[in-house]
Amino acid sequence: MDFFKVHGNGNDFIVLDNREGRLSDSDLRSAAAALCRRRASVGADGLMAVERAGEAEGVDFRMRIFNADGSEAAMCGNGARALARYAYERGIAPSPMRFATGAGTVEATVEPPFVELDMGRLDLAGGAFGRSLRAGGVAFPFVFLTVGVPHCVLLADEDYSRDAMREMGREVRWNTELFPEGTNVNFARCTSPDEVRAVTYERGVEDLTDSCGTGCVAVAVAAALVWGMGSPVRVANPGGVNTVRLEFASGNGSVHAWLRGRTALVASGVLLEEAWV
Repeated sequence: MDFFKVHGNGNDFIVLDNREGRLSDSDLRSAAAALCRRRASVGADGLMAVERAGEAEGVDFRMRIFNADGSEAAMCGNGARALARYAYERGIAPSPMRFATGAGTVEATVEPPFVELDMGRLDLAGGAFGRSLRAGGVAFPFVFLTVGVPHCVLLADEDYSRDAMREMGREVRWNTELFPEGTNVNFARCTSPDEVRAVTYERGVEDLTDSCGTGCVAVAVAAALVWGMGSPVRVANPGGVNTVRLEFASGNGSVHAWLRGRTALVASGVLLEEAWV
């Protein structure tokens, strides 16, 4: 089976073309769990599949995304940007393009190597603001909102080691009293009037990743509402910088967000039998 390896600011994915429907849902879940293992297989934060969409949907294709543990996610910002670049370079869709995700239809504009993703309007009414929690013995003010998937943004006033963030991120991710469905966890620190440094512990990956697109949007919204940061907000991840534009509705009940950053097509090849063992 042919595959592509892509990444968006260091958030890396295996891409499979499933427009002919050869792979079932079960096949895709098991493929993600097997192929995303680093050192033992191709290795990636997740696996994405391109699938056909019905004509009535009015989109160019459908995106499916599976975490490294085999669970399916509704949305991934960096993944969607990288998949848009793949679809553009492979002639699957033009720029701008529209494609379906588990969180709804998104539009992407491709200007290689950059891709800007229209994240649509995010409802903030169900979010949590002005609250705090404890992790690793540290009290953090936090913001919680859904950007296709749930995100908890921990507003930090100092830097923490990766080991500390991994442990604290895991603790918050599994805090089902506060977050019944679990959550992605973003450590965010303001470093300049228009830039935030952020590191994300991703649900499903169950580790820190070099970048998280939906996490960048969540961090940008938190920075705007809590720190008064203006749009656009630069979010610096270990893998690079994503830029988030925001347009808040009156009363800040919702926000329209756009996510822009670099993408790369890294490799293509053929999966051999032992990649699955």
